[in-house]
Amino acid sequence: MILFQILFDVAEGQRAEFEQAYRDVFEPALRKQTGFVTSKLLRIYPAARIREIEGLSSDYNYEFNFVFETEEARRRWAKSSDHDIAWPVVRALARNVGWRGYDIVASSERARTG
Repeated sequence: MILFQILFDVAEGQRAEFEQAYRDVFEPALRKQTGFVTSKLLRIYPAARIREIEGLSSDYNYEFNFVFETEEARRRWAKSSDHDIAWPVVRALARNVGWRGYDIVASSERARTG
């Protein structure tokens, strides 16, 4: 399995709209894809909490993390008509975007059944 991480810098005034776009547009389109396993929308802690826990700062304040069975399945999603509709909606709400891909080598999550 693979995990794909998309990092977003979203302005304060667009955060609610960004979160809603993930829930209402991006995640439902992603969920329909063959080989899709799971996804999460993450929002970084406020700066004061990051300092308190001595965490790393970041230029990004949101992440999408999603898991596909294979990188090939993720690439099919990236070329799908669903992606062509969903991606521009969330991308338009961010000032900056970057991404990374990972091979999952171990996980505490239980395997999907049925």
